[in-house]
Amino acid sequence: MRATLVLGCLMWASVAIAAEPTSGLRPGDEVSAWEPIHLAGPHAGTKTCPVCTYLEAPVLLAFAKDLAAAEKLAKPLEAIAIAHRSGKLKVMLVVTEGTEEDLRKLAKDTSLKSVMLCCPDPSRKEKQLKAYKVDAAVSNTVMLYQDFTVKQTWTDASISDVKTATNQYLPKR
Repeated sequence: MRATLVLGCLMWASVAIAAEPTSGLRPGDEVSAWEPIHLAGPHAGTKTCPVCTYLEAPVLLAFAKDLAAAEKLAKPLEAIAIAHRSGKLKVMLVVTEGTEEDLRKLAKDTSLKSVMLCCPDPSRKEKQLKAYKVDAAVSNTVMLYQDFTVKQTWTDASISDVKTATNQYLPKR
């Protein structure tokens, strides 16, 4: 009986651990200031800190491993940004590997206007990704935060899961 109870607890703990995101800050963690290179969107051509700029606003922050991962996220994130524009949602897509030229082409090809398309500053990239606990091996890491606090995190997220959760957290207005 006791062995069965211990085994059951271990199985439950392994399921709980598997449900944790493997990349990104956890719900309840605080976001920190950083200065990505904005390639497209409202701050194109700057290194504006989104945390400092948007303060308490809700932000959907997506890190894509490379251009292929970014291509899958770009249009759906733009749709989310447009749907929640009046609710003050800000959406960022940070591509960790790729040239600035390729990322500008992606922005043009996908007609990004509302999404801030960025890349980490090469001189601070490692520190910036570490601060947000982004695992470079995963395809994407998406975090929803507001008031400097992470509300939800997804690793290798299905964009439909992100959209559903965003709609629940911040209904369309």
